[in-house]
Amino acid sequence: MTVIVMMTSLLLQGCAAEKLRVQYLFRNDQPLSYYEDVTSAIEYPTETEPRKTDEELLTAPRSIRSLDEVEPWEIHLEECIRMALAEATILRDNSVVRSGQSEILQRPQGTASIYDPAIQQTGFLFGNRGYEAALADFDATATTSLTWGRNETPQNAGTLGLASGETQQLETFALQSRIEKPLGNGGTVAVEHDINYEGNNRPAGGLGQQLFPSSYNGLIQAEYRQPLLAGAGVEFNQIAGPLNQGVRGVSGVSQGILISRINGDIALTAFESRVKTLVRDVEDQYWDLHLALRLYQSEIDSFKDLVAYFARLRDRGEGADNILQSEARIYEADARIRGSLADILQHESRLRRLCHLPMNDGKFLYPVDSPSEALLSPDWEASLQEAFCHRHELRQQKWEIKSLELQLKAARSLVRPRLDMVSQYRINGFGDDLAAWDGNPLGSMYQNLGDNDNTGWNFGVQASMPVGLRSARIQVSNYELRLRKNRALLDEMEREIAYELSTSLYEMQRWYELADSTTRRMEASRRYKIAAEDKLLSTENVSPDLFNLLLQAKIQERDAEQAFMRSIVEYNKAINSLRFNKGTTLVDHEIYLAEGNWHPAAAEFALRRAVERTYAKDAHRLRTEPIEFVGGAAPGSWESLGTDSRPFTPGALAGDDQPLQELPGGPMSPVPGAPDFRMPPQDSQGPGAPMLQPPPIEGEVPPMNDSTAPKILEPAPVPPAGDDITGFTPLPDGFLDVPSTSNRDNAGRTRF
Repeated sequence: MTVIVMMTSLLLQGCAAEKLRVQYLFRNDQPLSYYEDVTSAIEYPTETEPRKTDEELLTAPRSIRSLDEVEPWEIHLEECIRMALAEATILRDNSVVRSGQSEILQRPQGTASIYDPAIQQTGFLFGNRGYEAALADFDATATTSLTWGRNETPQNAGTLGLASGETQQLETFALQSRIEKPLGNGGTVAVEHDINYEGNNRPAGGLGQQLFPSSYNGLIQAEYRQPLLAGAGVEFNQIAGPLNQGVRGVSGVSQGILISRINGDIALTAFESRVKTLVRDVEDQYWDLHLALRLYQSEIDSFKDLVAYFARLRDRGEGADNILQSEARIYEADARIRGSLADILQHESRLRRLCHLPMNDGKFLYPVDSPSEALLSPDWEASLQEAFCHRHELRQQKWEIKSLELQLKAARSLVRPRLDMVSQYRINGFGDDLAAWDGNPLGSMYQNLGDNDNTGWNFGVQASMPVGLRSARIQVSNYELRLRKNRALLDEMEREIAYELSTSLYEMQRWYELADSTTRRMEASRRYKIAAEDKLLSTENVSPDLFNLLLQAKIQERDAEQAFMRSIVEYNKAINSLRFNKGTTLVDHEIYLAEGNWHPAAAEFALRRAVERTYAKDAHRLRTEPIEFVGGAAPGSWESLGTDSRPFTPGALAGDDQPLQELPGGPMSPVPGAPDFRMPPQDSQGPGAPMLQPPPIEGEVPPMNDSTAPKILEPAPVPPAGDDITGFTPLPDGFLDVPSTSNRDNAGRTRF
């Protein structure tokens, strides 16, 4: 009691004492260097792999005020698409989030890439397992345990041949080795081998005493367990995986090989979706750049007319009000030119971004393909059938439904008791030594095992069942409801696709009708300009109002021409939207998705498997479990072409410095087994291909549908107000080269 009181008093005194101070025997006067008063800060991580910034980013982009001379790069639409796909490690698009930033910056982990299908195939977590991870559940598991021990125990009473007070010395050694393999039908087979050694100081050799002072005993055992009710059968195990592997209630019945295979197909549809989006955005951006160049040329022509009008007024000595008014219009036209030039640079930069080109390499992308003016009147039923055949969303939803159907089958298997058949067979061994062959049956353990004189076996059943099976029944109800929802979603998705197609058709009709109406507007504007010119030439004393009338006529003609350009470009973008909503974007551009090249060492195994399957005999009395659910290659895949060759992937097995090579083979053949909804191409000059052309008028018709490209994208500066601007021209003659119009439509496009 006294000790307790003293300890309590010391503890209470310690609580009331002053705080302890750290004192050093050898102290210096250096200031504190490692004092920290924060636990978190914004910091950079260290980079494990050295990374070099792309040197092309160091080149400044083009500027509107000071443009260097650039070299026109005549480029076709198919070239842009090919460049965009050739370097598309990360799949870009034109979409931006609300903040105005790219999706790559806002959601980098959600950005699509060429690695996504492989990432899915190598997934290992619940809900995201790949095919190999699902197969790993059926891999054999080997376990080994090896322990040594020694124990000395004093004896209180004389037992086991030892006198009272003597110490029993016991040395032990145990080896347990087991290999277990889950089977495809849900069963489990295991082989086990145990070795136990015991050595002690107890007397040996007498009656009632141990035979050897040290001995070995062990066994070799084979075990087989087979579920009979819940979790039984090949179908369940391929859908849900082995019953003993998953954590039921967490993994559910979605961890099997078949579900992982379906998840891989769903990942491929997501990848296909991003590729289609990339191709669509490249084509839309191509036409936007084409339109920006055309509008720029139109503004240049209007600027020249304004300068000529100003020069005439100044030469005639008109009043200051008319001259200043025309001068203000010149500055307004110059602002429109610079704004149009900014649009050109913006669209060209966006196209470069999609094509993985440098921001500024001294060249200017010059679209040479002309937008189509052909009237496209697709058949509704044919377009709808194409959409139902090619839309990846429908294919993805059908995979989801198939996955839920299979999981529902597996879930119904669990609405039964767990009843397993278990069986074991073993051979026991005993001996003085571990391994020796001296003729003595008990001379060694392995010799005794080989004699097979001591055997044992077990056979029986094990049953377990949660009373009421509430969890299993809830799981079945959940999958039934999810399956109904997804089937209803499939119907709604088909309706949504039909509405999207109708919207695309409305947009096509809208812009075609606007273009058709604009041709009449162009004709009226051109006749109005001709009439104003005739009136100006026939009048002896020309007033400023007549000059203004002619100028207004030219501006009206410019507005009509620009409206026609916009209508034609928007009409082509509507056609692109129609192809996208039909799901034929890749097929129309002859783009087919295929798996990359295998490693050459894998070809030997593939050949061996092909020989085995080719020369094997069919087992007509056997059936496949589960029933085959793969209907064949989807349109747009390389396998749908029906060719035995594989596409060549540039740089797949060679170094990065290998040059790109063309894909082997000739033109792509149509998809085998799929209905051909394409119409035969027709000559643009022949019947059946109505073109948007303005009615014939006198005089030269402006080339409204020819591609143009700048040589020097720098309008001259406008002189200050009041200076002589009669000789001012924004760009020299020949600034834009007008290529000859081809009789055929743009590359790869079929006129209907």
